[in-house]
This record gives sequence, structure tokens and C-alpha cells, in this order.
Amino acid sequence: MLRLLIGSLMLTLLARLAWVQVLDQNKPQQSAGLTHLGDITVPAPRGEIVDSRGRVLVGNKVTHVLTVDRSTLQQQPDQGAVVLARLASLLRTSATDLAHRITPCGVKVPAPCWTGQPYQPVPVATDIDNSVMLAVSEHAERFPGVAVTSQTVLAYPGGTLAAHVLGYTGAVSSDDQKKNKSLDDADTIGRSGLEQSYDSVLRGVDGTTSVPLDARGDPAGPFSQTVAPQQGSTLVTSIDADVQALAEKSLAEQISTSRGAGKPATSGAVVVMDPHTGRVLAAASYPTYDPSAFVGGISVADYQKLIDPAANAPLVSRAIAGQYAPGSTFKLVSLSDNLSNGTMSVDGTYPCPGSLNVDGRVKTNFDSESFGGSITPAFALQVSCDTFFYAPAVSEYYADQSRIQANQKPLEQLQAMARAFGVGSSPQVDLPADEQASGSLADRQSRLDRWNANKAQYCADAKRGYPDEKDAATRAYLTQLASENCTDGWRYRAGDNADLAIGQGETTVSPLQLATAYSAMVNGGTLFAPTFGWGVVDGSGKVVKTVSPKVIRTLPVSKKYLEFFGDSLHFQDSHSVSGALAFDGSPIKLLIGGKTGTAEVYGKQDTSWFASWGPVQPGAAVGTAKFVVVGMVEQAGLGSSAAAPMVRKVYEGLLGAAGKPMLPGSRPATTLPRIAPQHLQGPSTPKASTTASVTASASASPSPGRGPSTPSQSGTPDAVPTASTSGRRR
Repeated sequence: MLRLLIGSLMLTLLARLAWVQVLDQNKPQQSAGLTHLGDITVPAPRGEIVDSRGRVLVGNKVTHVLTVDRSTLQQQPDQGAVVLARLASLLRTSATDLAHRITPCGVKVPAPCWTGQPYQPVPVATDIDNSVMLAVSEHAERFPGVAVTSQTVLAYPGGTLAAHVLGYTGAVSSDDQKKNKSLDDADTIGRSGLEQSYDSVLRGVDGTTSVPLDARGDPAGPFSQTVAPQQGSTLVTSIDADVQALAEKSLAEQISTSRGAGKPATSGAVVVMDPHTGRVLAAASYPTYDPSAFVGGISVADYQKLIDPAANAPLVSRAIAGQYAPGSTFKLVSLSDNLSNGTMSVDGTYPCPGSLNVDGRVKTNFDSESFGGSITPAFALQVSCDTFFYAPAVSEYYADQSRIQANQKPLEQLQAMARAFGVGSSPQVDLPADEQASGSLADRQSRLDRWNANKAQYCADAKRGYPDEKDAATRAYLTQLASENCTDGWRYRAGDNADLAIGQGETTVSPLQLATAYSAMVNGGTLFAPTFGWGVVDGSGKVVKTVSPKVIRTLPVSKKYLEFFGDSLHFQDSHSVSGALAFDGSPIKLLIGGKTGTAEVYGKQDTSWFASWGPVQPGAAVGTAKFVVVGMVEQAGLGSSAAAPMVRKVYEGLLGAAGKPMLPGSRPATTLPRIAPQHLQGPSTPKASTTASVTASASASPSPGRGPSTPSQSGTPDAVPTASTSGRRR
């Protein structure tokens, strides 16, 4: 039976072959003459990103693209060698490079190569010069298979304006397609910033173009548009373009001024926030970059420049991803702890000696200042007396040690208050998680965990002695530190708690985190998750989504204590209030309150801070302030000498100190702007020609992966992933 079955199958196969190949002589010719359809994806233009008044921050423009039809070239006697040579001369590249770029990728075809459909015309140059376009268009007979078509690409009217917040786009990778099956090779997706966070609404819906193909897979007829692409929706942000430009200008000018005064001033940031909603009006970071560099693909060399530590890693947002010791601006947290836990009262007086012995080490005020006895909490804030805050922190430490000896858990009240203000956790801003810093603080458990993880390295470093360190003093210091960490690195000491109280030691925050903390002080205790996105508007101009403020928590601090902090630091005619001296001569001085901070960083000069709020009329509650502005300049010295003068310029622009206020009513916008319906169409439909092109992504340019990691306490970026080499951009 098995033999019969196999035999019958073989006979059936042979009979069918005889019919197709011998008896039906027209069948092979008919099959060869049949055509089938091939689909080419037409990427949708991305949606615009606009500011709080509807002005375009990221838009679209139509540019010219040069494409090469590989199938047409292969029909030439020399398979297109002469055409590629002529084209390479126009584009100032090599014919070999062009040949690689139009060759479909395969197992034996390494990058650069064409990742699209084999029958699809390949884009080889984007935003081409008029001279190239005319040379190809007017001498088409010399360039068979070469065409000029239009392509919609991203445009940045403000150049570098808000670059770190807006982010950049990149080509789709295989990993992206595994996560989202709807993505096509020709698509562009957000790779950082708002472009990434709101990619699903900005990307739009791709169209398709069908082309008839012969049996060899070559175009056999005209293109026909079957489905038109739909542009992505518009993202309305809380950013105000004028305020952002003011913040960036003030920051750049202060960097220049500080450097002129002999300070390194390596980086800085300014954050402007609405304290009553958590919406961010501006987030400036220095150094910055131009996101248009990523349009059409960025080379590996250019990407490396953006993440190079020697150039201060321009791709890193100091405002959001930077982590720095906050210095005395942290006293908002310390005083909130002292008042809430009953350690101090608002009308009490407490010592402010020039120095204090903690754990056998002498801790001093700035220049060992002493104010002749006991002072009030308000005066301690105004003169920023460190020893005033050391003492209660040390007392808390020893109270916890007593609890531990009694087999009880330590309360660590200062750490709990810091966490309530958001220190040590993500600010939950609507940006990618790896682009926002959480900050840090030390406690007993974290110190023990770190020691357990790194004990072997500590001991090895202590034994080795840092032989590569050229400076003898630094080498000795690091060796001693490693030795102490090897044996006692698990210990949390009273001095650590004292350092925490004044924003030093292992305490770090980002400028955005500090702005949210001070916003909570202004609004009476609500800690918001800061937001940049405000609303999503579809192509018809209809608001389809509103991003509502999110409350993370309510602070465990009485509103009266928060108001006391704000009232104590409201600027007066005298110079006793922290940072007021920088506002001398300004007509808005009496409307502002603020706290300076000067943070010490080992091996570098001090970080300058100023956290502020305004406008507040004299005698009015701090809760009437419309803005919170935080400024930071790394390695620039005292908070009053760099950050405060920089923030002064921001306020003078916001409140119209020298003219008309920058914002209507000198307050943040409260309603979404009206967005007109979209009129920008998708890419043009290819003409009926086998040499016509379609809109597609440019190829053969390396594209980077994720943005860089968070910078360290001193602002120096950690290791950054190298650029990928996938390559195409819409």
C-alpha cells in the first residue's frame, strides 16, 4: 500500500510537469508576462510641537531628495557605472560609496546598504543644492534612473531653542519593530525628549504606494497612490518660546561673565515653573546642541562630539538629567524638618557659632562667621548659618543611635523629609525615564548596601594606592579614603547627617527637582510631577487630549511653616536676605524672594545656586507668587555672585523691568492656544515613470541610540552608549 501511494504521487507530479512544460506551451509565457503589486511605505509627516501660545518649536518643511532606481541602472550596458560616477562627482562622494548605499542589505552585504524594498528608488542625498537639482533635471539623459523628488523633514525655527526638552528623532531599528509591529523600516520615531515621550501621537499614520512588478521584481508600470499618509497630531507644550529664549540667553551670558572673572563655569541650567500647576515654562541647559543635526542621519563622528566629556557633553540636559549638591538651597528641607518635628520654633533662638565639633572634626560657617550668640530661624536663613542647622541634625543622629541600641528602628527624620520633597526619586516629568535624574541622599541602609557591593574594590584600591594619579596630594587623599571605606565604609556618622542638613556630602538634586520642591513651598505643600506636554490637537484643530497636572504627594509640613520660610527670605531694602544684593538697583527687587546656595565639590570649584519665587508684593503671602525660577552654574563660585545675577535677568524680562512684561499679565498661560487645522500634505505621489522616486528615508548615515546617561554630582556625564549604525531618517 505504501509503494502504491508513493507511486501514485510520483505519477501525479510527473503528469503535472508534462502538462505545464510540454502540452501547455503558452503557460510559461503567460506566467512570465504577469505582473504583481509591490507596496512602498510613504512615511507620514510628524506632527508639530508648539509652545503655550501656539508658536512652532518643531515643524515640517519640504526639501528635495535625490533618488536612484537600481533596477534602471542594472539595465544599462555597464550596469550604471558611468551614471554613478557622474552622480558621485555632483555629490562630492565616491561611486563605490553610492553603489554600496543602493545595494539591498543581505547576509553578505554589510552596511552601508539599502534596507528598503529592492524595487524602491533609494534616497542618496537629502536637502540637495539647486545646482545638483538642476544638473539632474536638465540633463536627464545623462542620469537615467536618477530622479529629484520632495520629502517632508523636521524643521527647527528656533535652532537650538529648547533642544534638550524637544529631543531628536531617529530611524526605526529591529528592536523597535519587535516592540511595535506597526512600525516600518521607512518610519521615523522619537529618540529623546518630547519626541520620544509623545511619539505615538506625533508619528501619524503612514500611507502606501503600489507599483506593478514583473516576474523579476522590476517596476513594470506607473506608480499609483493607494492610501495617503496622515500627518501626526500637534503637541502643545507649556514652554513659552520667549521665556525659553530669555532663560537660555541669561544662562549663556552668565557663563561668559563667570569665565571672564576667572571661573571655569563649565555648565549651567535655568528652570522656570508655574508653582501652582507644575507646568514648566522654560528649561535651559548649557552647553546645548542643534537637533537639526539628526535630521537625515548623523554621523558617528558628529554624535561622539555631542557626548564627549571633553566638550562637556552637550547632549546632556543639565536642567533635568544633571545631579549636583544643592548647598544651602537644601535648608528649605532642613528647616521644614526642624519645625515640623518640634526641634525648633519660628520665634525661638538657637546658637550660630563660628564652628562646631562633630565626630572630632571641626565644621565651620563660611569664613567662620559668627553672629554673636543665638539667632532666630529667619535670620539663620537670611545669613545662611551652617552651624545653626548642623546642631539639630547631629541631635537627630544620636537620637537614632539610641533607638538602634534599644533594638528599635531609626526614624531618620531628615531623610524622610528630604524624600517627601522629592529627593532621591524620579520627578516623574513627562520625558523618557533615562533622561531625568532622581538625585541622591545618604542614610544608614544605603551606606551599608553600597559597602557590601564595593568592599572588595575599596580594599583593592587602598592596597594599590592609585599609582596612575599624578598629583601626590590627590593620590594620598584617595588612598586614605579607600582605606577608610575598606574597613568602615558601612558606617553612617553624625557628620554625614550634618552634611545632609546643608545640602552637602552625598546629597544631590537636579535643577528641575529643586524647582518642584520650591514650588511646593510656594503653593502650600503640593508636590507636582512637572510637565512639558499640555495638550494634543488633531489635524482638524480639535483638542483630543489634555495633560493634567499630577500630584505626587502633599508635604508633611504645615502651610504656616512653608509661608514662614518664604516670608523670611522675601527681599528687603537691606542686604541681609540671601541673594538680595544681586538685585540691587532693580525695580523688581522687592517683589522677589530667594535662597542662595554654594555647594562644594571635591577637586572642582563651587557650584552656584539660586532658588527663587515671585512676584510677591511686600506683605503679601508667598503663595501669590506666579513663578519659581531656579538657576545653577557649575564651578562659578558663590550663589550670590553667579546664579542670583543670572536669575535677576530672567525676572526682569518676565516682569517687564525695562519695558513690557514678556507674558500677558505677567503670569503663565492658563488656557490652551487655538491651533489651526493642518494644511501640510504628505509627500507627493510619484509620477508615472519607472525612474520616478517615492518619498523615503535617507540611508547610509549612522544614527545614535539612546541619549546619554545622567551626569554625576559634578555634572560630568557617565558612560554613554555608542552610536548605532542602522541609519535612515525621514
